[in-house]
Amino acid sequence: MNADQLPPVAPEVTATLVETLSPRLRKRLDAAVTKLGARPAHRDGDTVTIQVDDESELRLHAPGGVVARVEDITCGCLLAPACVHRAAAACAAPTADQATEPAEQPAPKTPEPTGATEPDAAAPQETASDAQRTAADALWAAGAAVLEAGV
Repeated sequence: MNADQLPPVAPEVTATLVETLSPRLRKRLDAAVTKLGARPAHRDGDTVTIQVDDESELRLHAPGGVVARVEDITCGCLLAPACVHRAAAACAAPTADQATEPAEQPAPKTPEPTGATEPDAAAPQETASDAQRTAADALWAAGAAVLEAGV
């Protein structure tokens, strides 16, 4: 299975599934995502089925092409619905785009300035210095190391 086979999952669905995991299962989430990626999957209409093991299946139901509710991801394992498989599938799937605002609602108008002030046409663009970029790169690397270590 690869992420292209999975339907997009709404961000709030993924967040809810990860938040409901016990701390013990949350530690195993990354490994579960990797393991799930190696399992066979097939699509049947709006539903993608992943064979978790010999006895259980995980289903992602995406009416309209997007998994929009937590209940749309089901697992047949013994720990379901509190299993790591549901959260792993949501994490492995692509993230659905946020719903856009309805077109009928006009954008709020900003009031015109009443004074004779003109906008500052020559506002300088802020850019980071070389020292700031080096510090940001070091901070990014340190954060990645912490996440990789699982802290």
